[in-house]
Amino acid sequence: MDQQTLISVVTAGAAFLALLAAIVANNRLSGIRKSLLMLQGRKDGQTMLEVLANYTSRIDSFEKVLRRQNKRQEELFAMLGDSARNLGVVRYDAFDDMGGRMSFSAAFLDDHGNGLVITSINARAESRAYAKAIRGGDSDHNLSTEEQAAIADALGTQKAKR
Repeated sequence: MDQQTLISVVTAGAAFLALLAAIVANNRLSGIRKSLLMLQGRKDGQTMLEVLANYTSRIDSFEKVLRRQNKRQEELFAMLGDSARNLGVVRYDAFDDMGGRMSFSAAFLDDHGNGLVITSINARAESRAYAKAIRGGDSDHNLSTEEQAAIADALGTQKAKR
């Protein structure tokens, strides 16, 4: 083989490899173009990139609303701790000659042990009711055993006798 033939063969081989490389590059570029067209495609008159930007903006708005809701929920939980939502009731017979456990003491307390205890003592001929303020689970007034049990039941510190 002479030198010109060798150069022609090498040149033809290089041209063939360049053609293969161009075909592969064209196929890859075609795939990239398809992906780009998909991103630039239309949905309701907007490109997909515009739709994505719109969704991102909406997500930011929802996050702001969610943060406000979480803050409000924390405020409500704090208020809930100050509401008289803990109840304890003890029923009993105040007098030996009276049955049916018609007398009772009921404690209505918040989470801090503040509230009131109401006692109703029933006898055959009369009935009396008392209300006592409770602060921190205790009162300035003397508390009966039943009232103390109702307070303890409301605070969940012990099982009251019922």
